[in-house]
Amino acid sequence: MVGIVFATRREAESFLSQLSADPLTAQPFLMFRKTGANHRSFIAIISGMGKVAAAMAATHLVLVHRVSRLFNAGLCGRLAMDNSWSVGDLFRICTAVESDCDRFGLAEQTMACDARWFSQFKPARLVTQDRPVFDAARRVQLAGIGDLADMEGAAVARVAKLYGIPCAMIKGISDTADENGRQDLASHMDWVSGRIADALARELTINPSNQRL
Repeated sequence: MVGIVFATRREAESFLSQLSADPLTAQPFLMFRKTGANHRSFIAIISGMGKVAAAMAATHLVLVHRVSRLFNAGLCGRLAMDNSWSVGDLFRICTAVESDCDRFGLAEQTMACDARWFSQFKPARLVTQDRPVFDAARRVQLAGIGDLADMEGAAVARVAKLYGIPCAMIKGISDTADENGRQDLASHMDWVSGRIADALARELTINPSNQRL
């Protein structure tokens, strides 16, 4: 069983509709389930925004629903100055790290993600923090440690590592993490989420090349 963590219902809506996922629970998290012969069985959970919410949701999937792998899917801001990376582009996250923790001067541990999933997409390094990045100066600072920014991914990766299960992430650029970011995010959310939904649906399709993953 695959557990998929989305931060918001709006980010998840296109995917849930496309695969006709069934409502599972509303408490303690809003959750949906899909089983079938053509797609891998999954449980999708709406965590809420931020690292604590994502960690709680991922832990719930592992301990209560016994998922064997965790996915995290959603929007992100572009930190990298590579102008070939545009809004709507999708990336496979290769590493995730928290940027807003002070470990007595020690660098935060970077967590690797399972490279076997979403392998058709370019890899990118994810930086996770509890505040959205809508400031050009902050974007430049964070670009030194990663390519994309979100608010949940590294927390999901930490839970996966704690319980010894694979973790994979797909992220879609919604904005360039500058002062126009809030407006850009609102404008692009549904379109980018739809692209993520298509990629997730393809990845969960059972075929001989991935059936053992």
